[in-house]
Amino acid sequence: MEKLSFIFKIKKYINYFFFLGIFLISAGIVLLQINGNLSNLVIGIISSGITVIIFGICIFLYSNKGFLGKRGVEAGINAIISTSALLLILGLVNFLGLKYSVKIDLTENNLYTLSPQSQQLISNLSQPLKVYIFDNPPNDFDRKLLQDYERKNNKFQYQFVNPQVDINLAKKFNVTRLGDVYLEYGDKQQLAQTLSPQNRLSEIKLTNAIAKIQQTTQPIIYILQGHGESAMEEGQVSISQAVTTLRDKGYTVNSLTLATSPLIPPDANVLIISNPEKELLEGEIKIIQKYLDDGGGLLVMYNAGSNVNLEEILKKWGIKFDDRLVVDASGTGEVFGLGPSITIIVDYGAHPITQNFGNGMSLFPWARPIITETVTDVTATPFLITNSQSWGERNPEGENVELDPTVDLQGPLNIGVALTKKNLIKSISKSQEDSSNIKNDLEIKNNENLTLKEESVKKVNPDNNLPLPPKMKTPSEEKTNSETLSNPQSSQTRMVVIGNANFATDGWFQQQLNSDLFINTVGWLANEKDSTLSISPKEATNRRINLTTFQAGLIGWLALFIIPALAFTVSMVTWWQRSR
Repeated sequence: MEKLSFIFKIKKYINYFFFLGIFLISAGIVLLQINGNLSNLVIGIISSGITVIIFGICIFLYSNKGFLGKRGVEAGINAIISTSALLLILGLVNFLGLKYSVKIDLTENNLYTLSPQSQQLISNLSQPLKVYIFDNPPNDFDRKLLQDYERKNNKFQYQFVNPQVDINLAKKFNVTRLGDVYLEYGDKQQLAQTLSPQNRLSEIKLTNAIAKIQQTTQPIIYILQGHGESAMEEGQVSISQAVTTLRDKGYTVNSLTLATSPLIPPDANVLIISNPEKELLEGEIKIIQKYLDDGGGLLVMYNAGSNVNLEEILKKWGIKFDDRLVVDASGTGEVFGLGPSITIIVDYGAHPITQNFGNGMSLFPWARPIITETVTDVTATPFLITNSQSWGERNPEGENVELDPTVDLQGPLNIGVALTKKNLIKSISKSQEDSSNIKNDLEIKNNENLTLKEESVKKVNPDNNLPLPPKMKTPSEEKTNSETLSNPQSSQTRMVVIGNANFATDGWFQQQLNSDLFINTVGWLANEKDSTLSISPKEATNRRINLTTFQAGLIGWLALFIIPALAFTVSMVTWWQRSR
């Protein structure tokens, strides 16, 4: 009886239990927001609030035993349970969506998805990299792009900085303009770009800056000139876009004229020969051969119809340029408004240059086949392969261009081949090291003998009237004037031969995967890591519609007056007909 009387006494205070529980839970949440950490005090307050509410519910149910049996109460409880279950499911779905988010990017150039190259660079960071954006206020577009980078690797960090508030940090990076974006990687600092309201953070510039700041050496590329090759500067037929892209990625690109240079500079990582109109001189061919023998990388590109006089070099690698024109009769080019002389490649074999190309397209105007033969110590890997409906046309200027098995070359054909050859310099390096040890021992013995001779002469001639015998140089000390310092050579000599040069010229370079193919080829020849050979970010395609004043005015009249007037007229006619 005493227990029941106690329950009935506190029954009238049940509402206060609920208010007290809600107050304690709210206070705990507020403290959590202020402190930012889940302390024991916060946990205790929230737990107390929940306990008080549960206690109040138990007292209420005990004192109203028939309450749950009422039909309205049952319906209400079912509604509460259903609503709670729905809210719990929605909360769980949102939590999983935030933690394991999946985005589908349907834009033409995947503008809202990091390119494979960006993803690989970030995933392979060996130490923390931090991006400082000296801009105020922070831009949401820039923040989302940086968050995409951050999701790939927690070693990537970023910070928005107000240079007028954090003056010390601004001085550290010598910030002179609002909008400067700097990278910090170890003890290196680098400016990536300068932001403005019209020029927001670019994935291309940021990825290129990340690739640059990680470079331990700067690859040097030489492009052969002086024989009618495509110009490196902007012009009618030039490779200026390719040169600019290489420089943006941290390469040093120089022109090379062998007529004025007795040799290829020893610091050259890659030499590019791009469809010369005139034949190379015999002396120039020997210089190129010497460069290959020393372990240099070579990229050779010739269009169909061009006269190739590098047979002496290519034959040693088992390569021959065929004189026929590749014709694509599959009809794929017609879909894109291209003729059969434009070869479309979607088969890239298995090579690091094209490892991430998938089924992407690359375009080759006026291409020629490449014939390969087996050569000892040379590994040839085709990575540009035409489809089975293509062939090498012997007479492309004839009235009817059709496959003639007697003179034409049936596809699929190779128009791009990557080759590797064991570097002879590396193969004898070990024997040189062994011989150098012997030479060092001989040098020490010679020096000891020379010291004994000097001492004996001093004893015989204490006044030094007689000349000392000349000191003999050991072979290790003998150096000729032709010796120069060069970059350490790889264990392989690499060459890439492509039966087309137009794909890298302005206008074609930015089509589909052409730019990635060229940049990856140069990177592979320069012994770059395979992880950096991927598809680079793309600029957004300009899809703006330029309207005349009349067209803009007509659209305005149609939207505001003409179409509403027509709709009103139709409704009035319909009403009039039904009212009759």
